Amino acid sequence: MRVKLTSLLVAALGALAPSAFAADLPIKAPAHSPAPVQSWTGPYVGLAVGGKWTDANWTTTQLVDPPSPFVGAAFIDASSPDRFRPQGVRLGGYAGYSWQIDRWVLGFEADAAWSNATDTHVGVPGCRIECLAGFPGPGVDSSFVRSSWDASLRARAGYLVMPELLVYGTGGVAWQHAEVSGTCANTFDDPLCLESPPFAVKTQTDGHTRTGWTLGAGVERKFGAWLLRGEYRYSDFGKLEGVLFPNQPVADPGADAAHYSVSLRTHVVTLGIGYKF
Repeated sequence: MRVKLTSLLVAALGALAPSAFAADLPIKAPAHSPAPVQSWTGPYVGLAVGGKWTDANWTTTQLVDPPSPFVGAAFIDASSPDRFRPQGVRLGGYAGYSWQIDRWVLGFEADAAWSNATDTHVGVPGCRIECLAGFPGPGVDSSFVRSSWDASLRARAGYLVMPELLVYGTGGVAWQHAEVSGTCANTFDDPLCLESPPFAVKTQTDGHTRTGWTLGAGVERKFGAWLLRGEYRYSDFGKLEGVLFPNQPVADPGADAAHYSVSLRTHVVTLGIGYKF
């Protein structure tokens, strides 16, 4: 009986031994492969908010042509040229497509934005101090330059300093809508308006849409399908040219009062959030 119990005990220990030995072995943790890095290739859209600073240099090139038979010839005084600095908030959107080639990202982008940046000055440049002998000062005259909507179509080229961080440059063609405005008094004492009833003052606002070029740079960070960016761009739109208060009635028939030339450049700083499809 004692021999039989001993045999059963030895058999039971033999059966448990492999399990007990295996329990003493270290358990190897399952391998975790790194999360795949998503490609930058594909279309995207976004919204941008920021500021726009406009550099507008107004030069009056001619006053009252031909000279008025009533008040004589006006001359351009030292208030021309005059520097206007419209600045304001800029709100817009953008869309584009990117191709990733190793650590380089190439693509194109279009954007459009709205702003209402306006800078108003007393008097009209060139006739603010004394553009006609005996009639000094601007009176109620005023002038402004406004920088409103803009748009662009650009190429982009960037380098991935990290898989999710892009540093890029951008450049292309741009469009800017701007307004040039002047207000003068309908009185004989004001050489810009003279007597032009029935209103006490006369305001003329010229709208211009100019084509120019733009260059900029930015940084963009990728969070999955979301893109967060910061960008700066400089744009040059050449010169806006026109005539304020042409063809004066009554007192000065057929006269063009103020010929102007306004050079226009803009600086834009934006923050954008986009989604890549």
